[in-house]
Amino acid sequence: MMYGGFDVYKTYLAVKNHFTSDYDYHKYSGRVTAKLESFTKRSDRYFFHKLSKRYNERDILDFFVSNFAVDSNKWIGNVLNNEGAENYTKFRKYKDNFEYHFRNDCVAIRNDLDNRSILFNDGFDVHSGQHPRILRLHIQRKIHIQTTIILDTILSFSKTWDKEIKEKVVWPKIKHTLTKLRPFVRFNETQVKLIMKDVFVNDKR
Repeated sequence: MMYGGFDVYKTYLAVKNHFTSDYDYHKYSGRVTAKLESFTKRSDRYFFHKLSKRYNERDILDFFVSNFAVDSNKWIGNVLNNEGAENYTKFRKYKDNFEYHFRNDCVAIRNDLDNRSILFNDGFDVHSGQHPRILRLHIQRKIHIQTTIILDTILSFSKTWDKEIKEKVVWPKIKHTLTKLRPFVRFNETQVKLIMKDVFVNDKR
């Protein structure tokens, strides 16, 4: 069957459901209940047809993931702007050149902690219920969201942050996004640990 707007619509529904409900994209292999008849009656079907001309089946998944990771309430019409394309481009650049971007983020973390005379482990510690330094770098977009996810996969700090961070607005929202995006961030754990050792241990100045 030829790839087209209806296929894009089904991917859109699957990714949107993944980020906004208990639906698990990977558990259900992106399958959703959607009827072609209902799709043809949608007033916004034009947007899905337009996206099918811009992105192939593989790329459209990354397109929606990258945009829902930024804002899970996006309407389909809102992702057809420059911001939607920019979110996708940033996401793909990290994915396609993972080692380069992860290493750069680790260097940025090391330099920030060194400039503030903060030890590596202390950068993840919560003091008096306040955001730890690493989370502040994430919020300030000094490091990529993928890097935060990878570091948490290796170091398991988010569970402690859940217990110790006092505010219940900013961090819970970030944690939700990290959890939902995590299955879409693929990486080699051995490679990650080698980069971390190289930046945080071997290259101490």
